[in-house]
Amino acid sequence: MQNIINVIASVNDRVNGIVWGVPAIVLILGCGILYTIITKFFQVRRINFVFSKTIGSITKNSDVVKSSDDKVISQLQALFTTLAGTIGTGNIAGVATALVVGGPGAVFWMWVSAFFGMMTHFGEVVLGIYYRRKNSDGSFSGGAMYYLKYGVGSKKNLEKIGPILGSLFALFTLIATFGIGNMTQVNSIADALNTNFNISQLLTGIIIAFFVGIIVIGGITRIASVTEKLVPFMAVFYIFFTVSIFILNYRQIPYVFTSIFSNAFNPKAIAGGAGGYILMRAIQMGFKRGIFSNEAGLGSSVMAHCASNAKEPVEQGLWGIFEVFFDTIIVCTLTAFVVLSSTITVPSLNTALRDISTTSPQIVSILEEDGNELHEIPLLDSDYNFMRIKPSLNGKVAIHTSTEGLENSTPITINGRIYYIETLSEDKASDSDFIYANVISIKANEAIDANNNIILDDAGNPVIESLSVNQINGASLVSLAFKTRFGDAAGNILAIAVILFAFSTVLGWAYYGATSMEYLLGPKSGIFYKIVYTFVTIIGATMNLSLAWALSDTFNGLMAIPNLVGLLILAPVAVKITKNYFERQSGKDVKPMQSFQFDNV
Repeated sequence: MQNIINVIASVNDRVNGIVWGVPAIVLILGCGILYTIITKFFQVRRINFVFSKTIGSITKNSDVVKSSDDKVISQLQALFTTLAGTIGTGNIAGVATALVVGGPGAVFWMWVSAFFGMMTHFGEVVLGIYYRRKNSDGSFSGGAMYYLKYGVGSKKNLEKIGPILGSLFALFTLIATFGIGNMTQVNSIADALNTNFNISQLLTGIIIAFFVGIIVIGGITRIASVTEKLVPFMAVFYIFFTVSIFILNYRQIPYVFTSIFSNAFNPKAIAGGAGGYILMRAIQMGFKRGIFSNEAGLGSSVMAHCASNAKEPVEQGLWGIFEVFFDTIIVCTLTAFVVLSSTITVPSLNTALRDISTTSPQIVSILEEDGNELHEIPLLDSDYNFMRIKPSLNGKVAIHTSTEGLENSTPITINGRIYYIETLSEDKASDSDFIYANVISIKANEAIDANNNIILDDAGNPVIESLSVNQINGASLVSLAFKTRFGDAAGNILAIAVILFAFSTVLGWAYYGATSMEYLLGPKSGIFYKIVYTFVTIIGATMNLSLAWALSDTFNGLMAIPNLVGLLILAPVAVKITKNYFERQSGKDVKPMQSFQFDNV
C-alpha cells in the first residue's frame, strides 16, 4: 500500500511541477497581458469608472447592496462570496513563504501579476455573466464551464471540444474543493485553536462541520448572507492590526520600499553564478503568490459572480477587477509590509551554538555576527542568506562526537558537552540553500526509548540524538512579526485572523463544488455534495492528509488549463461585449449584449 502511495505522490509531484511551473505561470500572465492590450489598458484608463461603479455605488444604488429577488444575490454579496473564497490562509502564510524564498522583490512581481490579473478576471466574469443560464426557478447557473460549453462550443469546429473542456473544468474544480477549499483550511483552524487555546482538533472539526452544514445546505443566498458580514469584519480586523504594525515600524518604511524595488531587478550575485536563478525565483514566487491568492485565470470565483443580480456583464466584471485589487494589492501587500518592516532582537547562530537548549526551540539569527550580545536584525533581508546548516527533510541535523569523516564542521555545546555538526561550504551549496529570512529555530533532541523515557549515558547524562533546525517561515514568520509589537497576545491575534480567513474560504469553495457537481450530474446532486463536503471538514481537522492536499493543489492548477483555453478563444467576444456596453453608455442605439441565452432567442 505504501508503495502505491509513493507512486501516486511521485506522479503528482511531476504533474504539479508542470501545472504550477514556469510555462503555466507565463500562460496565465500572458492571458492577462493579452486582455490588457486588447482592452487598451482598461484597468488604467477606466480606473475611476471601476471604483465609481463598485464601492462608489454602494450608497447610490440599492440593487448593488441587496437583491430584490430571493433567488439571486446582489453584486456586493457576490464580491464578498468571491473574497471569502480567495482570501484564505495563503494571504498570510503564502505571502511570507514567497518572501523567504523569493525575497522582497517577490512583492513587486506579485503586484505585476495582480495588475494583469485584473484584466484576466475581468474577462472571466464578463464571459461568465454573458454565458450563464437562467434556471426555471429564477436562479442562475454559471461559471467557466458554461462559457466553455456554450461559448467555445458555439465556434466552428469546436462544437465537441467546448463541452469536453467544460466538463474537465468542473471535474477538476470538484476534486480541488475538498483539499484547497476544505481540508487544508479546516486543518489550519484546528491547529490554530489547538495551539493557542488548547481546543481539541476533533471538537473543532465537529463544530465547524455543524456551522458549515447549516450554511452551505442553504445554498448561495445563505452563504452570501454570512459572507457579507464575515468578510468585511475579517478584512477590517486584519487591516487594522497590519497597518498598526507598519505605522509602529515607520522607521523601516524606506528600507521596505527600497528592498522591494532593488531586489526585484538587481539581486546580489551568488556563488556558482546563480544570480539569474535568484532573480527568476523572485519573479516566479511573486507571480505564483499573486495567482494563488486572487485566482485570476483559474476560473473558480466566476461561479459566485454569476449568481448575482447584475444584468450587465461589464458591470459585474468591474467587481472582478476590484476583487483582485483588494485581495492582492491590499491584503497580500499588508502581510508583506508587516514582515519586511519588522525587526527582532536575537543571538547570532555562533553564540546560540555554544549553549543549545533541550527544552524549547530558540530563535536565532543565521547571520554570522559573533559575540555574546544580542543583535537587532530585520526578519527578512534584501539580500539572500546562506544556510550553513542544512537539515534533512524532517528538519533534523545529525550530531557527532568528533570531526572524523566531516568535510566541514562546527562545534556545538549541549548541556556543557561539545558535539559537532556538519556544515555546508558556500561553493557547494545548491540554489535552495539561499534564503532571505534572517532567523531560524534550533533545539537539541534527547534520545527517547520505547517507553518514552529519556535515554541516559553511563555518566547519567541525557543522550543527545539530533539537532532540530527549522526555518521560520509561513504563518510562523508573520506571527513573529506580530509578536514584536503585540507580545504574547500576537499568537491569539493571528490565530483569529487565520480562523476567519480559513472559514470564509471553506464557505466560498463549498459553492464552487456544489455548482460543479450540479453541472456534471444535475441539480439534485448538489445536496449530496454539500453533505459530503460538510463531513469532510471533520477529517480535515483531525488527520494528516499531506498527499490529499498535494493532489488537490494539482487539480486546482489543472482548472486553469481549460479555463485559459476558453479565455483565449473568447477574447474577441469579451472585447465586443465591453465595446457594446460603453457604446450604450455614450448614448448609441445598439442592441445590448447581456446574455448569450436570450440575445440569440
